[in-house]
Amino acid sequence: MAEFDKSLNEEQLDAVNANGSVLLVACPGSGKTRTLIEKIARELSRVKSHREYVVALTYTHVAADEIRERIGARGISVDQLWVGTIHSFCLEWIIRPYSIYHESLRNGFRVLDTFDQEELLDNIAKQHGLRNRYDCDHFATSTGYALDSKIDTRLRPRVRAVIDQYHDELSAMRAIDFEMMLKYSFDLIRDHAPVARRLSQMFRIIAVDEYQDTREIQYQILSLIFKAPGSNTRLFMVGDPNQAIFTSLGGLAMPHQELMALTNLDIHQMSLRQNYRSSRQIVEYFTLFGVEKAEIVASGNAHDWQGCLTYDRNLHRDNLIEHIASLVRHSIEKLGIPASQICIVAPWWIHLSSVTRALVERMPDLEFNGPGLTPFGENRDNFWYKVSRIALTEASPSHFFTRLRWAKEIVDALVHYHFVTSSLEPRDFLRLTNSISVEETTGMAFLRAFFNKVLNELKIELRDDDELKQQMDSFFERMNSRITRIRSSEGVDVDDLHTFQRVFRPRAGVVVSTVHGIKGAEFDTVIAFALYEGAIPHFSELGNIAAAKRSLFVIGSRARRNLHLISERGRTNYRGVEHLPTQILAKTQYRYTDSVI
Repeated sequence: MAEFDKSLNEEQLDAVNANGSVLLVACPGSGKTRTLIEKIARELSRVKSHREYVVALTYTHVAADEIRERIGARGISVDQLWVGTIHSFCLEWIIRPYSIYHESLRNGFRVLDTFDQEELLDNIAKQHGLRNRYDCDHFATSTGYALDSKIDTRLRPRVRAVIDQYHDELSAMRAIDFEMMLKYSFDLIRDHAPVARRLSQMFRIIAVDEYQDTREIQYQILSLIFKAPGSNTRLFMVGDPNQAIFTSLGGLAMPHQELMALTNLDIHQMSLRQNYRSSRQIVEYFTLFGVEKAEIVASGNAHDWQGCLTYDRNLHRDNLIEHIASLVRHSIEKLGIPASQICIVAPWWIHLSSVTRALVERMPDLEFNGPGLTPFGENRDNFWYKVSRIALTEASPSHFFTRLRWAKEIVDALVHYHFVTSSLEPRDFLRLTNSISVEETTGMAFLRAFFNKVLNELKIELRDDDELKQQMDSFFERMNSRITRIRSSEGVDVDDLHTFQRVFRPRAGVVVSTVHGIKGAEFDTVIAFALYEGAIPHFSELGNIAAAKRSLFVIGSRARRNLHLISERGRTNYRGVEHLPTQILAKTQYRYTDSVI
């Protein structure tokens, strides 16, 4: 019998015990995920039918995996839990079951692999005189497709032409991408009332994590489920408006009253104000950058810790690597902080690539988990990425339940594509894969051999027009492209089996990430650099004080004990003009710690 969490504080317990719908505004380090998981656990304990589900929507696959594992580790059955991203939700619950009702889907469709999508958009962008796909960022809305707010006004007509041609070519291929997945799901649930009514009868509650990153069309899709006739589905939304850093891509922390009006729900707004992560010093500092008013109280074991909080705006770019390396060494050797509890962060990946390479060369005794140092891209929805997790993870008791869950995803996909029958159990698939032996020592060759042996064991022969064959080709093309780029630009060969296997192991070394990439994470020491105007905020949002503040709020709130901020000199724009420090940061009055090195 599973036990409920008895260590929740009063605010957390009130939110968990609330009977109706809840909008929970949770400050950083407030136990948001713990509260969300406890709510899900209690709702699962009240499910009475195999036709009733608890749904949890997360912003990333990583967050979804964490929720599954933490629920399962408590001995609670997850048979009636569905957890995943909004795109996965739309594909599984709306598009696949009801595609026959949409004229663009009824004759069949395939989900375009991320690599194919990027390659196609790159090619079309160049045809229209643009650099690449990054000039064409767009997202679905309930009325069409909107362009990233960062796109230059002068380029917008050309970008629109690119998007139109891109969608025409996808239509000819009978393929859809992730944005079309949202748009078609909205069309289906809006135009066919039985879809929303059926879902509302199945879902006991829909929990939404990081609600501030939810987009307008996603709110609309969910609202139609809540508003369906006879719906008893409740909403449990958790997040922090001060961490809304995806606004340029449509992220929206919908205000309480607007959310109630949209969903027709009576929603209780509640809050979590106790920060159990950071010292009082860190909390008081990052609170300076809050856009939305929020009371945040340092309440954890480290609340009285006097750490290092520095800001360097005189350091020259030529000395950046030496300075960061010294800060890392100080944290490890003087403060006793494990390497895995140190994070180096910058606004963009472009800032991090060369820095990561230089740090690897300077400190070969340390491991760095940084951009460009993994052979896998953002390919998590590719079928063969899922098989790779099984292939590259040790078949040990500690990994059994995680690997069993991965095996279920694979078997479900094989059943969907009619390659196996539902009689194939996930445990059978695991036994099959555990028995496979491959002698190859390079990563790509190992996976090719492993995949072929899986297909042979299951007596599956892929044709060129099979979606799984197309996904396999895309998987290896993307991987080969990435490995080649890393070898060329970073001088590192990552096509070895050890590097591939390390991808799915727990984090071990110093983390190197963007501001967007560290949301939800926490570290004893955070080192942030490239904090200049044009990076925070982005150069297309110059003057956007709120955008700059939110990024600085996220950076500061990741740190438990030590925070080092750097606006290095010597970075110039394309005209050779030196970038100035982020003005919001430069103007902030604070008594920083003296340099520690």
